[in-house]
Amino acid sequence: MEPLTHLVYLVGPPAVGKLTVAREVERRTGAVVVDNHLVNDPVFVPAGVGRGRGIEGTDALRLRVLDIVMEAAELAPPEVSHVFTHWLPDTPQNAALVERLRSLAGRRGAHFLPVWLEADREVLLRRVVGADRAARAKLRDAEVLRPLLEVPTLPPPPDAVVVDTTDLLPADVAGRIVGRLPTDATPEGVRR
Repeated sequence: MEPLTHLVYLVGPPAVGKLTVAREVERRTGAVVVDNHLVNDPVFVPAGVGRGRGIEGTDALRLRVLDIVMEAAELAPPEVSHVFTHWLPDTPQNAALVERLRSLAGRRGAHFLPVWLEADREVLLRRVVGADRAARAKLRDAEVLRPLLEVPTLPPPPDAVVVDTTDLLPADVAGRIVGRLPTDATPEGVRR
């Protein structure tokens, strides 16, 4: 029998649409969104990231917050699904993070669906300056994003769904994701 809940893991570079897509998956499935800024902002905001300070020296603090967030997700009632988001450069630590989330899903009895989002470089550079990104401590400078896009992204695991968001609306991307979930992985087994 397929699990009744899911853990969708959206991975992609800044401005690819992770949070927007996650919110649409949430709307359709009832999942709780655990986006990377839920983890990053408790560190970035008080540290002044984006106000003359970069993210240097914040890794250890963000990992501590992530540990707490993952512990909290494990405590969620069994009927609660999750959508996590991250940008994962190709490092052994990030490969291990994918497996930590896969393991979390397994311990919760949830279906694990890794989703790698990508988009054309020029589209990302246009999106990153969008006013909608100001509500969170999100990167909003195309000149800062440009070199980050040269950093290799962690390759998707074999079971990942890869979606190019360049020419797709967030609702269409979410539809592709929800279409890959077991039918009974949404409230009352209904996809919206």
